[in-house]
Amino acid sequence: MTTAYDRVAYPSSVFTQTHPERLAVLRRLAGLPVADPRRARILEVGGGDCLNLLSFAAIWPGCEAHGFDLSEAAIRRGAALADAAGLANVTLAVEDILDARSRYAAGCFDYVIVHGVYAWVPDAVREACMDLVGHVLSEHGIAMISYNAMPGGHIRLIMREMLLNQVGDIPDFEERIAATRTFLEDYARPREGDEPLATVLRQQAASMLNRPDSVLFHDELGDCYNPQRLGDVAAAARARGLRLLTDAGRNRHLDGFLPDGSEMPDDPDAAVLRAAIADDYASLRYFRHSLLVRENAAIDRTIDAGRIADCYLSTRLQRQADGSFALSGDSIQIADEDLAAALERAAAAAPERVPLTEIARTDEQLRVVLQLFAEWYVTLWLHPTPFSLRPGDQPQASPLVRAMLQRGDLAVCTLDHGLLKIEQAELRGLLLGADGTRSVAAIAQLDHGIPGDEVEAALNASARRGLLRA
Repeated sequence: MTTAYDRVAYPSSVFTQTHPERLAVLRRLAGLPVADPRRARILEVGGGDCLNLLSFAAIWPGCEAHGFDLSEAAIRRGAALADAAGLANVTLAVEDILDARSRYAAGCFDYVIVHGVYAWVPDAVREACMDLVGHVLSEHGIAMISYNAMPGGHIRLIMREMLLNQVGDIPDFEERIAATRTFLEDYARPREGDEPLATVLRQQAASMLNRPDSVLFHDELGDCYNPQRLGDVAAAARARGLRLLTDAGRNRHLDGFLPDGSEMPDDPDAAVLRAAIADDYASLRYFRHSLLVRENAAIDRTIDAGRIADCYLSTRLQRQADGSFALSGDSIQIADEDLAAALERAAAAAPERVPLTEIARTDEQLRVVLQLFAEWYVTLWLHPTPFSLRPGDQPQASPLVRAMLQRGDLAVCTLDHGLLKIEQAELRGLLLGADGTRSVAAIAQLDHGIPGDEVEAALNASARRGLLRA
């Protein structure tokens, strides 16, 4: 079967909100036991070429990473990359979600990732997707299902109707995208006398112009687009023996927990769900990353920051001259100077994971760290840094990095689960030469274009970007 994704490839990427350690920290916050991601079984459903999954397999050689997609072309690309990188812990398959349940034993996966699928498929496929999660999720497992959410989905539905009306039945990809961009460029311009709804729609059109052509083609002009209500997702999960835990998205980690100081309601699940749904409507939410666990999980929905006390922390917050911290255009103040100084030291060590015991020494400091984690200003981990922070005697770049460079990719997957653009031919050559068989001196002799006396510094910088194996 040839799919639209065979004809037009969807962009490969990695997704912070899917990282098993982030999911595990949220499960631990609810007082639940967690599966060690380093030795876990991970399933990615409808992952395209499964680059996101391959990045986990590269980080944890002891995990078992399984993924499938209906697109033969996408799986072929992913499998070729896994083979080139020597990722023996990866299994990829061409599979239809409608048939996938028979492939896997009950309760066989600790982490299940369904990203960018659930709202873009017909009803029967969506139901089969939730059936699959209910079937394969292990006793101590956690699943993440992302989807376009209501009520923001109404805005995108209006834009979708406008676009489909404009492009009509244009079959050619380039002509279809050209017509789409022409319409969006015109519609995004504000008009005098715009009503509030028109203003919101024009802002959405401007945002859509920043998306790659292939994303516009699949996400906005595809055959299916079914935004979901959080309450309906929770109900579908309950029908399959699952419970809504919380949300993996930025500023949403605490959605599944009761507010500080609130009385324990008779039904905590219903209370947090009502509050989350109300907030969806108040904020016109567009997207959710719902986390699910088995229905018998003994979730404690009170916030106990002490449960993260033995975690590790990394951050790229930068201290400013006025004492504030900046990250990705945001500016925040941390009133506790001891905590601020500790975070400044942690940022200087990034991407190293620092024991949280060295940063937060009081309950209040732990609570601040938890809020920073929810807002994505810091990342919490269960385990120490899984990659080398400095080159060893025989430096070895991540096999996935080397395979992506050999394939000609401009950006590569780092071992701290990011994408890093490497345009310099000299650095690309250096990393290809760092294959674990050569000393630093031998690497310096290779024809990569970096002066010999600068090679060690370049390798040190590469290690600090999560490119070298431990």
